[in-house]
Amino acid sequence: MKSEKKSGQKLTALITGASSGLGESIAKNCAGRGIDLLLVSENAKELNRVRQEIKKGFHCSVTGVVMNLFAPDSAGRLFDLCRRRGLRVDILANCAGIYLNIDREMREVECIDDILNLHIVSLTKLCFLFGRTMIKQKLGYILNVSSIAAGFPDPASLTYGPTKRYVRSLSEALHCEWKPHNVRVTCLTPGSINTNFFKANGVFVPPIIRSTMISPEKCAEIGLNAMFKGKRRITPGISGKLQAVLLRAISRPATYEIIKKSYFSMKEKS
Repeated sequence: MKSEKKSGQKLTALITGASSGLGESIAKNCAGRGIDLLLVSENAKELNRVRQEIKKGFHCSVTGVVMNLFAPDSAGRLFDLCRRRGLRVDILANCAGIYLNIDREMREVECIDDILNLHIVSLTKLCFLFGRTMIKQKLGYILNVSSIAAGFPDPASLTYGPTKRYVRSLSEALHCEWKPHNVRVTCLTPGSINTNFFKANGVFVPPIIRSTMISPEKCAEIGLNAMFKGKRRITPGISGKLQAVLLRAISRPATYEIIKKSYFSMKEKS
């Protein structure tokens, strides 16, 4: 699907978490649509790799910005950087994310600052800072990445699901409020994606979930198509939808202890 243009001008997408996983796939998908890119990540080496691959394979401009979005003031600094360089952002894709295991949450309480700043503070500020400009230009797209984990209590993490629930709730509020201004806000709520995210964050994925993972390329395609169509929310793929239904059904407050014992038993055996 081709992206919408205003007065024949190319669109520019700002993508966080663009050095790997879903963020990388969204960047490459946008490049394939002829969209110019502003890629953001704290991983300079991998960000440069992605930038070089896109420059070789696609006809679009690619700018990389190395920035740590864990910092509470990072959204403001990123917005100011774009303003100083005269970069207009038409598409904002908030893909950056982390996962904290429950043992680390309980052991290192200070690490909770990172997930709150990244999933809530930085994401919210980026939406409002760039969203205000989109409203003025009467054109804009925002894709916020949540998770099916927003819909049930997860015994493996006490912070991931709740922060992703905030992302979903905020996205739905912005969708309703900004739709009359031609700013389309979509919440992407994927199930398990076949990336390095789980391994990098030390997350055990049960075999039944691992066998039904969606590819990041497919997830990116579905998410961007939904965003350009102005959809409020999308869970990509049949497997993601089934995972969401299954996990909501079996992981409830009444069954939490059973699910917790089952999960950690499988983890120990693996």
